[in-house]
Amino acid sequence: MSHNYAERQHRYVEDEPHLKVYPLNCVPGLRSKGSWTNGVKAYEKITGSGGSRCVGWFFPPRIRNKGHHNRKGPKPSRSIPTYEEEE
Repeated sequence: MSHNYAERQHRYVEDEPHLKVYPLNCVPGLRSKGSWTNGVKAYEKITGSGGSRCVGWFFPPRIRNKGHHNRKGPKPSRSIPTYEEEE
C-alpha cells in the first residue's frame, strides 16, 4: 500500500480532459479490499461552494493478478521410460 500524498488528492475532470471517465457502477460496490486495486476516482468541481463530487473513475479498480503462476496449466509429469525385454 502506498502512502504517497499526491495519490490521495482529488483528480478533477476539468484538469485532465484527455482522460476517459468511466461510470461509478462499472465495478461492484461491495468488493474485498485485498483482491482489488484502489482505482482513481474522477471528481467534478461544484461552482460557488468550493466543494467537489465524484462523477466516475479515471482508472477503475481491477482484480489483482493473484494466482497467475498456474495459468499455463499443470506441468507434464516426467516419466521414466521403461524398456520391455524381448524373449
